Amino acid sequence: MALPKPLGNMTLSDQELKQDRKKAKRYDQCGLGEKAIYMGSTMSPSSRYVPYDEVTHVYKRVAESTASGKGFLAPILYLVVRYGDGQEYQTSFRYLQDADKMLDELEARHPNISLLSPEGEKKKVQKEAKEDAVRNRTLSDTAEHEKNMLMAARRFLEKRPSLYEHLVQVAKMKRRRDLVKPGYEIFALVMLILGLCLLAAGIVMAIRGGFAGTLIILILLFGAMLVFLMLNSHVLPNRRTTRKALQKEYDSAVEDMERSLKKEEGFPIPAPYCHPYVIDRMIRIIQEGRAENAGEALAVLKEDLRGMDSSVALSGEDYTQVVTIKPLFLVQDYR
Repeated sequence: MALPKPLGNMTLSDQELKQDRKKAKRYDQCGLGEKAIYMGSTMSPSSRYVPYDEVTHVYKRVAESTASGKGFLAPILYLVVRYGDGQEYQTSFRYLQDADKMLDELEARHPNISLLSPEGEKKKVQKEAKEDAVRNRTLSDTAEHEKNMLMAARRFLEKRPSLYEHLVQVAKMKRRRDLVKPGYEIFALVMLILGLCLLAAGIVMAIRGGFAGTLIILILLFGAMLVFLMLNSHVLPNRRTTRKALQKEYDSAVEDMERSLKKEEGFPIPAPYCHPYVIDRMIRIIQEGRAENAGEALAVLKEDLRGMDSSVALSGEDYTQVVTIKPLFLVQDYR
């Protein structure tokens, strides 16, 4: 096997390189050795390397799709290694979790290497300065009272995390089912039945004989493929994921939350929206001066979430919060 080629000016001896790549922890086409980071491609994984002493930044980059954003036209995830005097080398990753695991491992081993691009570092500094200004902003007596009330409400919710976690989980499932058009369900059911029929026909043909073996294998493979694809498409509902079952489970989750809230008089948030992330964003809205009380903050939050579609780029904590709580508002149609 050919040895990896250096990307920068620093190199390892052939013996060091053999041992280091052999021990390197693999992440898709890349790897982390003890002395170097390895990059490559699908056809030639770990074919390039940069010693850690020459690496300055390692970060994710997404090549946005201008088409449907699905299948072969989906956005492509790259991991970029920046080294030397600003040179860059990028490798595509098939799965986000592999890139995240690699970055986590790199951070643990080499905390001095930045996991943000130079532009990302500037934005981080600007964001931190903005957040400091927001946190230090002086509030009116009313706004301060409302903020303290929301903080108390957050502490109350955190006493029973299972309630809001279940509510979010069911809201997400209900939202996914609501987006599936009945026509798709009928099509998936027809394809499933066709696949089962092909499997049955292939088995009968194999038992009776008199048919070409290749034909039987093709029929069985095509039938099995249809069954597998339809069962894993998440279009066909099971007993728990029918619209009726999910509506019942969602209503039950809301009722459980309402019963819990009866113990806390004057709770500032309706039961369907109860989640610590909702309160965090409401507190921020008040701190930013966009609302004076909880009711106004919730109304502003609804408008914020309405405007956060797939065209809005989010990252880090913002992304986590929005993808977690938005289904709570969508299933209620922001009422």
